Amino acid sequence: MNRSMVRFGLIGAGRIARKQIAPAIHAAARATLYAAASRELSRAESMRPERAYDSYDALLRDPNVDAVHIATHNGLHKELSIAALRAGKHVLCEKPLAMNARDCEEMVRVAESTGKLLAEAFMYRHHPQIPRVQELVRSGAIGELMAVEASFRFPMFDADDVRMNAEWGGGSLLDVGCYCVSASRLFLGDSPVGMKAMATFHAVRKVDTSLQGVLDYGSGRHAIISCGFDSGVHQKVVLCGTAGTMELNQPFKSWTGRPQILIRTKDREEVVEFAAVNTFALEVDDLARAIVDGTRPLVGARDAVANLRILDALAIAAGTVG
Repeated sequence: MNRSMVRFGLIGAGRIARKQIAPAIHAAARATLYAAASRELSRAESMRPERAYDSYDALLRDPNVDAVHIATHNGLHKELSIAALRAGKHVLCEKPLAMNARDCEEMVRVAESTGKLLAEAFMYRHHPQIPRVQELVRSGAIGELMAVEASFRFPMFDADDVRMNAEWGGGSLLDVGCYCVSASRLFLGDSPVGMKAMATFHAVRKVDTSLQGVLDYGSGRHAIISCGFDSGVHQKVVLCGTAGTMELNQPFKSWTGRPQILIRTKDREEVVEFAAVNTFALEVDDLARAIVDGTRPLVGARDAVANLRILDALAIAAGTVG
């Protein structure tokens, strides 16, 4: 591909698509919002693309679209990603990439057979604080890492929200627990030797409204995750080492404010503050760079499979699936 700007098509026109993703594509250095599609044409037009469509298929048939960003509910991720790949488009799909690891593996096979890139839109991974923390852990800044505590919660007031629909991949584990598992994997790896979990379920919707889990990585190392729709807004990652701790006050919703890392050891306490960045624009540019330069996306589809395998296992441990 010789052009420096990648023409994106945006599928879906919900709140996050209109408020975050569309503006991010407009702001990206290596991408342009060429097309948008919604079942309501006016919603697609409101995102100011060059072309607006009232059907997803019409956007996928447009030969000028190089890549698509899929921002629908979880239940459509697999179907639309596969359709886009087969239509010759690269794909950036919102997290979680699929509703389970088996579906995600099928998506990977299609991507590999078509020769197109498939990436997961995990915006938090693109914030500069994440590689900085990884570097600090590797350097032994807090000694040997023994535990990761990751939590992400917020109140869900609307029982008709798509995230409360079990058939569409609803529930707090897939919506925000996926962040906690992803953060745990970054530092402790993909292969816990055991796990325990418990969950609370909505009486009518039958989705988990909260879930707590413990991943056992052996040798005394653990990840503790907590996610839910049943409490005030809360996000935090704490890394506990033999010589100190590191705490991220905005690990996931990191596109607002100025996230901080608090490092505590026996001898010192240090706060590392980061400037505000648009993590959504960074993830768009990451895929655009991979398309143009032949690099790998930061969060590829195989990473998504590894995340979903642990999410599947936590769901089983908590009794959320049969």
